[in-house]
Amino acid sequence: MLTGASALSAQPGIPRTSPPAPSSEIFLVPLTGQGATLSAGAPRNVTNRPGYDNQPAFSRDGRSLFYTSTREDAQADIYRVDLAAGTTSRVTRTAPESEYSAFPTPDGRALTVIRVERDSTQRLWQVPLDGSPDRVLFPGTKPVGYFAQPDDSTWVLFVLGSPVTLQVGYHGTGRTEIVGRAIGRSLHRIPGTTRASIVQKGATPWQVTEFDPVTRRFTALVALPPGAEDVAWSDGNTLLVGSGSTLWRWTRGGTGWTPIADYAGAGLRNITRLAISPDATLLALVADPAP
Repeated sequence: MLTGASALSAQPGIPRTSPPAPSSEIFLVPLTGQGATLSAGAPRNVTNRPGYDNQPAFSRDGRSLFYTSTREDAQADIYRVDLAAGTTSRVTRTAPESEYSAFPTPDGRALTVIRVERDSTQRLWQVPLDGSPDRVLFPGTKPVGYFAQPDDSTWVLFVLGSPVTLQVGYHGTGRTEIVGRAIGRSLHRIPGTTRASIVQKGATPWQVTEFDPVTRRFTALVALPPGAEDVAWSDGNTLLVGSGSTLWRWTRGGTGWTPIADYAGAGLRNITRLAISPDATLLALVADPAP
């Protein structure tokens, strides 16, 4: 089942009175070590409320966390939690439009988001944090579900359709082109490179691949655990994924995934979206708390 922006796109023209997205929580986990010594600590719930809280992304300074939240008005907007103070503030208020998958721009002055517009069109937008006018980046590319930036001027986009396509666009051009198909939602810049990781779903098991937007070459990295599709990089060689209640680590040159934490005892299940702070000392993960 798709959640968030992709769920809305699965039914064009979906009415605003549709049932709310399923409940989920965001947890913070401390990380220590690096590479093959990377380990994860105890989770702390930073949302802790009924309803949908999902798609976390750290601010550029690592002091706060942006995420998508659906509140009493059934509106999906972007919120920010100050990690030191524990206070939460609302960043967007755009009813009847909704925002998903917020990610800070390289200068930290704006958020790039997926906006579900008044007529259910779903495109990539930038929302300045100083209140300046919002702008759409690729007007003709829709419906966009997810995105990443391999470098500051290049975008890779997950565009819904049959099949889903991977599209590449460049800053200022307003256009994208198809370079792949049958991909997953987890797109990420690989730290220290100008490449992106893509989850390829064309065959089983699903594969994490490395994509070079200059050469358009895909390089297979590792097969994912069954049912898992959301990954995050702690550095250019170390990948994390959640499966059930377990967090797993993979490092380049290794033979497979190594379990580094099991959160069943903490009441977590169905770990999905992951985000890692810029200094790689914190992991944000989305999970369903046990009843």
